[in-house]
Amino acid sequence: MSHISGQGQHRSMSSNGNHIALIVAFVVALAVALGLGVWFAAMHNDSTDVSRPGTSTVADTSLDKSGSVPQPVAEHHGNSPDCPDTDCIAMLVNGDLLFHESLWNGFRGANTSATDGTAFNFDPLFEPMKQYIQASDIAVCNFETPVAQRGGPYSAYPIFNIPPEVADAARNVGYNACTHATNHSWDQGSDGIARLWDTLEADGIAQTGSYKTEEDSLKPLVIDSPTGGGKLGLVAGTVSINGMTADHDWQIDRLREQGDPHHDSDIQRAVDKANKAREQGADVVAIALHSVQEYIDYADSWQVSEAHELADTGAFDVIYGAGCHCAQPIEQYNGTWIIYGLGNAVTENAITPETMVNNQGVTARVQFAGKKGVKESWRVNRIDWLPTANQHQGNYQWCPISSDHPIGTCWTEVKDAQVRQRISDVIYAMGADQNVVKEWNITQEQAQQTAQ
Repeated sequence: MSHISGQGQHRSMSSNGNHIALIVAFVVALAVALGLGVWFAAMHNDSTDVSRPGTSTVADTSLDKSGSVPQPVAEHHGNSPDCPDTDCIAMLVNGDLLFHESLWNGFRGANTSATDGTAFNFDPLFEPMKQYIQASDIAVCNFETPVAQRGGPYSAYPIFNIPPEVADAARNVGYNACTHATNHSWDQGSDGIARLWDTLEADGIAQTGSYKTEEDSLKPLVIDSPTGGGKLGLVAGTVSINGMTADHDWQIDRLREQGDPHHDSDIQRAVDKANKAREQGADVVAIALHSVQEYIDYADSWQVSEAHELADTGAFDVIYGAGCHCAQPIEQYNGTWIIYGLGNAVTENAITPETMVNNQGVTARVQFAGKKGVKESWRVNRIDWLPTANQHQGNYQWCPISSDHPIGTCWTEVKDAQVRQRISDVIYAMGADQNVVKEWNITQEQAQQTAQ
């Protein structure tokens, strides 16, 4: 009985073993089939465009290749019409905001003593500039003078204290930043500097040139391009404060002439600020120079010597100036572009033959091209210049004197043509390359962009 039982037990165990083997084989075969299915699906997905809307995909974490797929490089071409590199920053600059009483009275409100921002409305004065600012990335103004407290009192030449609503209009037209190291920076002393600083800050406008605190004076101004192209460092300096002396030398950025005991330290201070700006991520650095020899159509000896000395340091990508109330040449020196004089952006009328250039200006758009965050890749690849008038058909308003007449003639057809030709002759008087330095025709530019 036991033998038979033993055989029966052996058969039972053998049968169970066969069943287990069959089950194992089936499981292995199923696993292989599933593996082949997953492999086929993955291969199929790799060969199709899985990014199309409506395409169904199966997540396969075991074959996740996202880490090895290179991401496309983001490009920031900015608002200007072309960009020959990965990134571009187009900086718009123009001359002095120079307000006399006859200019600000044309924009007064019902109550010029109002402290709520309604004492004056200068928006119409700046309005035609808006389309040019919108065709740039960063727009920089130059405040020639300090501002009064809201409601006044106000004063004009020779000791200025202008309506603070000018800053409100600068914000409204689109300026991102302003410089204010000028010969009138100390007209109202420390209080005037503080009022201008606080007014621009309240309007959200970045600034440099004169300072409330020594700590502020040591900080470089670095501006992020709103279009993502990179960072612009901005430095400023004035040769004069009209014979006055600030309480502290740090309160106003200076660039005193050769022979002055402060000359070398002024240059070094500007270079140090440029270097600090680059340490803080600036891809390019511009410096604004403020001169005092007025109503000339050439660069004076201080402008040339100072600009060349700054260019020789290699710390600056572009140098530009104001203060002479006149349009002046553009020059490339030692690899650095220099715009010597931008004249006035807005001002009252001068009426004598010797001072008529006061009523004219230049708006320039400087385009820097390179690769964001990559040193030595940046250069100025174009400078667009636009001659401007301080009046439009007899009323005070910033007015482009352009061949395309975007808002019509400024004065008359004949006078506009004469002034435009005169400024053109001045711009190229120092040999600027016309392949880089070009007259700005915004209508043609907009048409080309639309066609693209």
